[in-house]
Amino acid sequence: MTQRASYDEQPYKIGTGSRIDILDGRERFYKGHRPRGWTLSGLDEDEIFSSKKQVRHIFQTQKEGQQGLHIQNFKQDYILARYTNTRLLVTPYLSWYWNVSEHSGTRHPVRLLIGFYGGTAQSPALAQEQFIWNKDKLPPYDRLLAIGFDDLALKRATLYPMGNLKYYVQRGGIEQTNQWYFEAADLSIIYRMAWPQDDAGKTFITFVGFWADNQPGIGGITFSKITLSR
Repeated sequence: MTQRASYDEQPYKIGTGSRIDILDGRERFYKGHRPRGWTLSGLDEDEIFSSKKQVRHIFQTQKEGQQGLHIQNFKQDYILARYTNTRLLVTPYLSWYWNVSEHSGTRHPVRLLIGFYGGTAQSPALAQEQFIWNKDKLPPYDRLLAIGFDDLALKRATLYPMGNLKYYVQRGGIEQTNQWYFEAADLSIIYRMAWPQDDAGKTFITFVGFWADNQPGIGGITFSKITLSR
């Protein structure tokens, strides 16, 4: 008798729509389990979720009555991201809540990370099989945008080049740490600022997730209710 594949082993095709709940509070992340659609890149689960560690790096928590997912930086970079398959101009609005810890340095080591594909003519068209979830591999992308928290509130809405990606300051200032803030960003506007020669009408959002940087010092952010919508 052929043994039936488990729930997590079955192919998971990424859906589309005008509203996508990236993180809605029902997901559970722990060693040996990642919600369907989420991928981990850069580290393995033993390093990230190990109960032997004094500091866990990805865990569910509750702060001031609100449930969230905490992302803590580590000695190596890693990315935790959810596959998406939606056009930038169909779901341009990214909204979320975050509670940012204090940190040393200019930029907080944990950021939101958005992957885009297709705005440049040099990128070949994607086949639908490339949007089937792979637990340990990021989906295709040709542009990356990080959205982060900086040391000064005056830096808000500043866009910086950082190698192969662009970094956008959403908020800043130590006085705005350790409390919940609701945020919203129009990704289509930021995309056009970052890559003005691209065709935003042909651009897809292929993933939304978190990037934890290995910069000196430690820092974490708790995220809640992340949504893409029109």
